[in-house]
Amino acid sequence: MYKYIFPVCVVVLAGCSQAGNTPDTRIIQIPAGAQIAETVNGTPVPQDLLDAVAYERNLSLDKPEQRDQVLKLVTDFVLLAQAAQRENFAAQAQFRAQVEIARLNGVAAATIGQLQKQTPIDDSVLKAEYDAEIARSGKFEYDFSQLLFANQDDAIQAEGEILSGKPFQAVFDAWRGKAKQAKAFSRVRLDQVPGALGKVLAGMKTGETTKTPVKTEFGWHVVHLDIANPFTPPPFDRIKEGIRRSMQVKIGQQQLDKLREQAKIEYPPGAEPAAAKAAATQVPAPKKG
Repeated sequence: MYKYIFPVCVVVLAGCSQAGNTPDTRIIQIPAGAQIAETVNGTPVPQDLLDAVAYERNLSLDKPEQRDQVLKLVTDFVLLAQAAQRENFAAQAQFRAQVEIARLNGVAAATIGQLQKQTPIDDSVLKAEYDAEIARSGKFEYDFSQLLFANQDDAIQAEGEILSGKPFQAVFDAWRGKAKQAKAFSRVRLDQVPGALGKVLAGMKTGETTKTPVKTEFGWHVVHLDIANPFTPPPFDRIKEGIRRSMQVKIGQQQLDKLREQAKIEYPPGAEPAAAKAAATQVPAPKKG
């Protein structure tokens, strides 16, 4: 969900404060540790920093070419930080703000990662989610064409032409210029379309066209089903890591939503976001009973 803007520059350029308001002028602001990966113009680079960059970039330090990539990247970060210090760029408010954005972005990414780890996901949980996804997907993949309209009147008129006996393709060609979308789809599963449309597709037969437009949040759909292809889901072991990542993202988002709900956020007069203003002026509905 969060991505480092410029991962290691968060550490290298941050200029965080130590005790009180004394700025930390070290090029790298984490402990050097026992193992040093390299020294750049007198600045020791901790192995921990190399490990973090390799992890963030999905590179392996066990592979010489990839380790060289990581070393070059870290070296560049340190060189740029040293240049920034020599030029005293931190004296510029805009520079400090850009660095602070990067630092906060890095803190957010790392925090989300830690919050995700607080909810272990074992294979039984992954298998349950896999089974639920298969159930949502259904047993078929659908090839269909649709005219999507922004207003109901046009959808009903196009649908009426089909009901009067005009072939769907002829109606499709005649209305495609007026429709919000005119498109053919292939191998679409039920969990990939709005619920109302999926319910209708699941009940249609090959060669059938909807009798009335289907209303979704996107508009009014006039749909012709070409064929329903049997769907064989991929084996659990092949996709379980993808399911794990998806669940971790969801867990992180839930944790963030909870933090936002519990937060006390105040704005200067006149600076409230539109959503906050609407919530503040909303009149609560009367209680029943």
